[in-house]
Amino acid sequence: MRIAELSRATGVSTTTIKYYIREGLLPSGLLTSSNQARYTEDHVHRLRLIRALLDLGGLTISRIRSVVTALDDPDTTFDPCAMTAEGSCTGPLAPLTADPRTVETVRSLTERRGWDAPVDSQEFATVVRLLDVLYDLGQERFADRLDDYAAAAERVAAVDEEVLRSCDDARSRAESLVVGTALGDSLLSALRRLARTGRSTSPVSVFVTSGASDARS
Repeated sequence: MRIAELSRATGVSTTTIKYYIREGLLPSGLLTSSNQARYTEDHVHRLRLIRALLDLGGLTISRIRSVVTALDDPDTTFDPCAMTAEGSCTGPLAPLTADPRTVETVRSLTERRGWDAPVDSQEFATVVRLLDVLYDLGQERFADRLDDYAAAAERVAAVDEEVLRSCDDARSRAESLVVGTALGDSLLSALRRLARTGRSTSPVSVFVTSGASDARS
């Protein structure tokens, strides 16, 4: 197909397609003359992946370039944080700013569930930070259900593993890991909201009250 046909098939303008090619996100087409090139279904697929990572995953052009470059290298080992939106990974835990009680809460959780989660990992740091914010906002009821949330997260992680194992080859697994990492949190968030609106139980009444509890004082 020519670039105009590629544009119609994907809904991406020819100008944007040429931009993606210049930026190294999309391979060039096969030249058939000095000013004509042919494109394949692989280009259609790559364009759809680029748009998904950009529009739904929130990735920058530079990060998408790194992702698709890695996808084209069969020897690449993926770092999940390299496939998420800028700033979504908080970095290693800063002990001086974290509440030691929260650190111990998360450490106990990982031990109970048998998770290999070092205290200095980005994931551990993020959980600690979010719990501290919940406590500061007086929303300790959510933190009190940490084990229930962890059980749900563990089931989701198991489903992710099942999906990756079902892939036919390493390249397919790599792309599934990219898509699942970049879009998975958005999907879970949307499903959570959908479940809230779709449950048959009576909605929870919300009342405006004054004051806030301080369970950490």
